[in-house]
Amino acid sequence: MIDQLRNHLELLNENFVEKNAVFKIKVIPFFCAVTIKKDHKQEGKLNFYSNQLIEILMIILFILFGLGIYDVQAGITHGPVHIAIAVFISLNLIIKQIAIESLKNRLFYCRLKDNRSDEMTHTEDNK
Repeated sequence: MIDQLRNHLELLNENFVEKNAVFKIKVIPFFCAVTIKKDHKQEGKLNFYSNQLIEILMIILFILFGLGIYDVQAGITHGPVHIAIAVFISLNLIIKQIAIESLKNRLFYCRLKDNRSDEMTHTEDNK
């Protein structure tokens, strides 16, 4: 399974670092990284991890703090910058999630392609 994942990542030309059957993949360089670990309890299952919890907490804190100091009488043009920062971090988080899901789909299609080619070779061998 690990060899197959390594071959798929090399086929997709992804930047990755392997350490003790844990892959750290730089989906978007300097912007987004994903860690893939093999589940030792269930063979054939990979777990994808990314550090997005801190960003989600930052978004919530920026929004709460920005709404806490917002002056309704001054209007939207005198609003705090914290809400804008929260919006930019949210967009950043959405782009990262799209990149992660794209990597998952590309790995899945590589696996499907390998399975189909294996099935084709088995059917040709049986004939």
